[in-house]
Amino acid sequence: MLRRLLPILLFLLLSIPSRLLAHNIIENALDIVIAPDKITIDARIAMEEVIAIESTSPPPRETWQKLALKHQPYLLSHLKIEADGQKLTGKSIIDPTITPGPTDDLNAANFRLEFPLQKPPQMVSVYQDLMREKTSWQSSAVVRIRRADIPIFQSALLTTSRSIEFDLDWPTTMPTTAPAKSPPMASVGPVGHIRTQVPLWPTIRAYTAHGIAHILTGFDHLLFVSALVLAAASFWDMVKVVTAFTLAHTITLALSVLNVVTLSSRIVEPMIAASIVFVAIQNIFWPRQSRGWSRLALAFAFGLFHGLGFAGGLKAAMIEMPTIALGIALVSFSLGVEMGHQFEVIPLFVFLKLIRKSPPLPDQPTPNTTILKLGSAAISLAGVYFFIQAIKG
Repeated sequence: MLRRLLPILLFLLLSIPSRLLAHNIIENALDIVIAPDKITIDARIAMEEVIAIESTSPPPRETWQKLALKHQPYLLSHLKIEADGQKLTGKSIIDPTITPGPTDDLNAANFRLEFPLQKPPQMVSVYQDLMREKTSWQSSAVVRIRRADIPIFQSALLTTSRSIEFDLDWPTTMPTTAPAKSPPMASVGPVGHIRTQVPLWPTIRAYTAHGIAHILTGFDHLLFVSALVLAAASFWDMVKVVTAFTLAHTITLALSVLNVVTLSSRIVEPMIAASIVFVAIQNIFWPRQSRGWSRLALAFAFGLFHGLGFAGGLKAAMIEMPTIALGIALVSFSLGVEMGHQFEVIPLFVFLKLIRKSPPLPDQPTPNTTILKLGSAAISLAGVYFFIQAIKG
């Protein structure tokens, strides 16, 4: 019975790439200032998102400004603001600008949106369903939100499944007009004396959940870990190789978000795909080398590239966070990534262990050999698909 499930597993491994691409996860940033008469939003939107929505092929850099202008109605229709339960209608009040990122693939388009208010709101709710038309993409945003007369931002994570609600307790006497606008997000350096405050437990919960979602939708990472688990002869072998991978990607995730290490996704993404193919082929043709110190070194080396992949747009989205808050978010995100890994690794290892215990059929290879070779062959084919997609950009 268990052996009959193996072809189903292989089919799923082969069918995943035809439905989902690797790393279509977008991280944006929003600064929201609420005045008695209006809500102003400075939005930093990844150019990758703008291009994916507004263009069918990679456009030349000189057309990015036009694409950003074209993207304004889309942003206004998919970023939804409510005041005391009433949906607000917004408008763009300046032309968008393009900000270069640490690497070319982390450029951002900066928008300033304004939502007029009839009266001072008691509660403001923020929702977003950006990229909903792209079924294999996910978009989230690091949000900083504050009342206009209070120079302290509150920070939160906004996703398609997680909205933000902000309570306001206005003073008895208020100015009839909003204070001066804060500088656009494209500006460099601190914004006067304005600070950002990050609540501890909500941040931990939000970024842990974000890390879990990130890994469970990152099929390239899951395939790589699956290839490692397929070759693990024992539970201890699995623990060692997954730990090596975890240590490596945690290091480069932190260094990348802190902008200590920067590498273009044009290098990172093909390397991640190549790691899947290499490890899977090693399982097939050099099974003895798929265990021991050589495999640990390989898992660590490739894990460094996977960590850069995990970072993705996080480094751009988290740029305004205080150092301590950034550390909390990083640790929580890494914890979520590891929890996501365990959701895959433990059931897969138990499943393989049960199959390996079944007796072989007459004149047939042992279940262990069959699983290793067929499973690795399926993973390698999926890795080739991801590699081609990464090269195509």
